[in-house]
Amino acid sequence: MSASACVVYFGIRYEISEDEISALELRTDPRQRAAKQVGLDSYWQNFGGLDERYVLLVGTQIAVLGPEDASSSSITVERLQDIVSRTEGRLNEACLDGPRSLHFEWLEDL
Repeated sequence: MSASACVVYFGIRYEISEDEISALELRTDPRQRAAKQVGLDSYWQNFGGLDERYVLLVGTQIAVLGPEDASSSSITVERLQDIVSRTEGRLNEACLDGPRSLHFEWLEDL
C-alpha cells in the first residue's frame, strides 16, 4: 500500500519479531502457509510507522479503507456471523492458536 489505510480482519493477530520478517517476505512463514492451505487470508505489514511494529493478521479480510481503497464498508450481522463461523472452523483446521477477534489496524503512509 502506498497510502494510509485501515485494514479490518476477523481472525488471529500475531506480533512479529525481526527474525520472522524474512519468512513472511518469502511467504514461507508456517502461519501463512497453513492459512493458505485452508483458504484463509493473511496480511502482514509494519503498522507502527517509524516505530516498526510488524503484525501478521490471519483469517478473513473484511475491509481495507483508505484514499486508495474503499472509502466505506458495511456488513450485515448475518454475513459477519457467517464469516466468524467459517473463519473459526478454518483456523481450527489449520491448527492456528490465538484469540479470535475483529481487528482494526491503521497503516500510516510515511
